[in-house]
Amino acid sequence: MSAGRGKAKDPQRPPGAAPAPDDRLTAQDLFGDLIDSVLPPSESGSATRPEPIRVQVSDPVSPEPLAGSPAEPAPPVPDEVEAAFSQLGPAPEGVVFRPAAPVYDDDEARLPPAALKTGAKLSITHPKIPLAGGIDLASVAESAIGERAHDVDAPPPQPPAPESPPRETSWRDDTFGPYRLLDRVAVGGMAEVFKAKRTGVEGFEKIVAVKRILPHLGENKEFLDMFVDEAKMVAGLTHPNIVQIYDLGRIEKSYYIAMEFVHGRDLRTIMRRAREKGLRMPLDLSLRVVSQVSSALEYAHRKKDDRGRAMEIVHRDVSPQNILISFEGEVKLADFGIAKAATKASNTDRGALRGKLLYMSPEQAWGRPIDRRSDVFSLGIVLYEMVTETKPFLGAGTEMTILELVRQCLVTAPREVNPRVPEALDRVIMKALAREPDERYQDAGEMQRGIEKILRERPPVTARDLARFLELLFDRQEREENVTGDHRGTAAGEAAAGRTPDPMSLDALLKRFGIE
Repeated sequence: MSAGRGKAKDPQRPPGAAPAPDDRLTAQDLFGDLIDSVLPPSESGSATRPEPIRVQVSDPVSPEPLAGSPAEPAPPVPDEVEAAFSQLGPAPEGVVFRPAAPVYDDDEARLPPAALKTGAKLSITHPKIPLAGGIDLASVAESAIGERAHDVDAPPPQPPAPESPPRETSWRDDTFGPYRLLDRVAVGGMAEVFKAKRTGVEGFEKIVAVKRILPHLGENKEFLDMFVDEAKMVAGLTHPNIVQIYDLGRIEKSYYIAMEFVHGRDLRTIMRRAREKGLRMPLDLSLRVVSQVSSALEYAHRKKDDRGRAMEIVHRDVSPQNILISFEGEVKLADFGIAKAATKASNTDRGALRGKLLYMSPEQAWGRPIDRRSDVFSLGIVLYEMVTETKPFLGAGTEMTILELVRQCLVTAPREVNPRVPEALDRVIMKALAREPDERYQDAGEMQRGIEKILRERPPVTARDLARFLELLFDRQEREENVTGDHRGTAAGEAAAGRTPDPMSLDALLKRFGIE
């Protein structure tokens, strides 16, 4: 920077005079090229400094001066310094180039390391010494800001842009190959399930469920091979009580299954909600659900391939969470064959393992070969839980304690837990839960016939009866949420559309009579 360009003259120092005797630079020496003249006193009456501000640097350790004695004469200017100054041209009026003050040995220990490297010495005085009069830098700054504010050519200062809030993680409207993900339905230790939409020509749309394998399992070749083999094997299962598989594929490194989307709830959620409302699932509805699951198992167990050979399909995970019931009263069994691949997953969720143990057959708990009779045992556990509201193997201990209870297969008769269980049903359940496979029903069809015989002796039940029971458990908004992407048909949706909710709806009637 050129020293003194456009520098104002000090009214208290004659032109060409040397700086102050104490070798300190004034504010006018430093900032002279920013102003044209000394500012007059402020009209507001605020005092301005009549004398220049002295620029000082204080020792953070001691307020005593660090420079050498002023009585010592300044050293002569070295030739090389004179040559360097001569390259800058003649000094402007009132500016004198001078070398830095000498470095004294007794002061070096008190200077910061950065100052020692520069060789510069500044006169340091106590920070509480009153400043002499001169240019008021605060006034200069206020004046500069005021002029800037009235400059019509200068754009007004813009406030800092507010930071955008962090985007919440959402799966809605994400795309996954040909599917648009609408919502994430569930996630477990092996896969995550999405409600998705696939579109086609002429506005064709179909809502499906996409089960996507979690990324950490993509490197497990044994798991992937078994997953693909099992999914291919069960893809041909077509039964009204089995969730239909539409597609099996891979997008980049993610394997997935696209399957039928069941708009409803799983049996575990239904039973939990009934307990929360102080209700019990009616016996006739329980028998209808288990009868239809038996029909699905019988079909899968007897399935043959194109060459007429038995495929020997075993579900391996018949449990309430894999029995889906739609809000229209349809019963669907899900996840055929997937449990076999899940045993090869590298990490197993302890809660999921504990839940599966509660529905395992004794031979499955021992690690022995299993067949269709193992699925019959698991379905018997589901029926036992529905009519007694208890789990026969649920203990207060660890997974190993439950495993041992399953292996021993000591089951209390349902009638001892719930005396309202008919004797005929008690016999059906205990036969399904026999410890030895040879003593059980030999297939699911035989178990279904035992249940149907009991149902024929009772008032008939239909899918509509099952749907009406779900209406008691779940309000309209829960039943109709995300059906079409909006809340059409719900009380909130009707209100938003300017329509009055139906006062005779089931929800309104239940609330009117105090039934939640």
